[in-house]
Amino acid sequence: MTTVRLTPAQKRRLHEAKLLLEGVEGRKLSHGEAIAAMAEFATRHREVLVERPSDAFAEIEGDPLLDLSLMFNMGRTDARSIDRLLYGQH
Repeated sequence: MTTVRLTPAQKRRLHEAKLLLEGVEGRKLSHGEAIAAMAEFATRHREVLVERPSDAFAEIEGDPLLDLSLMFNMGRTDARSIDRLLYGQH
């Protein structure tokens, strides 16, 4: 499980997208399922993303808890390795 910080505008867009996906799927979806469906769509339809430059970080640049200098690539991970990183060795 991963925790993601969203701005109020991002939360609103996620909720709207989730409602749209629920209408297509015909069932309730969790936030994780909605995000996974959108990620799958994005990877299958990359040409849609290329048409318009992404401003994904524009809204969160002012977030005092976001420090891009702390971001790093962990390579391939599984749930256990992420849990070890977040919660320590058990």
